[in-house]
Amino acid sequence: MKLRIQNQLNMVGSCITVANQPEPKAVWHGQPPAAFGTDLAALATAHAAVSATHALAMTATGGAADAKAVAEATLENAAYAMARAMANHFKKTGDLDRRGKVDFSKSEIVRLRNLDLRDQATAIRDLALAATTQPGAADRGITPARIGELTAAITLFSTILSTPRGQIVTRATLLKEVETDTAALLENLRDLDDLVVQFAATPAGQRFVQAWQNARIIVDAGHGPGTPDEEDPTPPAPTPPAP
Repeated sequence: MKLRIQNQLNMVGSCITVANQPEPKAVWHGQPPAAFGTDLAALATAHAAVSATHALAMTATGGAADAKAVAEATLENAAYAMARAMANHFKKTGDLDRRGKVDFSKSEIVRLRNLDLRDQATAIRDLALAATTQPGAADRGITPARIGELTAAITLFSTILSTPRGQIVTRATLLKEVETDTAALLENLRDLDDLVVQFAATPAGQRFVQAWQNARIIVDAGHGPGTPDEEDPTPPAPTPPAP
């Protein structure tokens, strides 16, 4: 199951990446069917959240303390990366007031604990949301995808913080959640399949549709000979009887 889920998440991520490249985005952005752009943004946010939970499941060893440590480190890294992107952006735009609100070093973020970390990360995320429409913001890393990753990290950390003391967050529990959420991602992706074909009226649109369909092919996340997927083994072909 673990490799299958990873492959599916990789495939969804590939579709999102393809659609957001400059040429394909010029095909669908602001063009009918408008639902494609709305649904794609929702898919990207949901994919970031599921990927964060999956990463936590892969590193958790079984206890709530382990899960909290991983979620905390994930949030610290996401908040720091976004804070530096915005510090750079606000410096370039001369907005020194907002630059002062995000000009954090990594150690300053790491020193924050629990609710303080969550609240500061949320403040950074909210400033990023407000800055996305400004010229040059995307070029400096303030993108919906990066904001989605930070939002997912905030949500995951908040969930761990709200876990009752002593309750165990097991890898199996997290993987079950990931499996359910990944199934929802795939259903949403199928809805986008129905919309994307409507962009094939131009050569650029045809290239986009072809790239999307290529991205829809699930590529094995990879394991070498002798290391099959431990939870989804493929039965060997039957040996024909001797004549």
